[in-house]
Amino acid sequence: MENLESLVEQLIEKLKEEKECLIFSIKDSSYCDKLVEVVEEKRKLLSKISRYNKKDFEGLEEKLQEIKRLSDINLNLAVNNAQFIDELFGAIFEEPQKYDQSGAVKQNQKGLFNKKI
Repeated sequence: MENLESLVEQLIEKLKEEKECLIFSIKDSSYCDKLVEVVEEKRKLLSKISRYNKKDFEGLEEKLQEIKRLSDINLNLAVNNAQFIDELFGAIFEEPQKYDQSGAVKQNQKGLFNKKI
């Protein structure tokens, strides 16, 4: 089994790569392919790390905090990217207004995630 500290370091590096891909994927689609690869590599690392006990992580608190910080940043970037794409689709594919039986405009929830597929 690999050294836990080495696995944690590798995970930190993958999180940094993921952050870079999330930032640049909006303007360059080649980063999307790289992002998929990084996420898969990260998943494999997490699978290996999950085999360790809580006791094994003693002394790695700073690195675990770094992992949490980077994970939070990446989650926020992913959410922001999804919102940007949702707003972009909303601007391009704006739905026509719909009226109810009384002639009032129906209030529809907008957004890519609220639409039935």
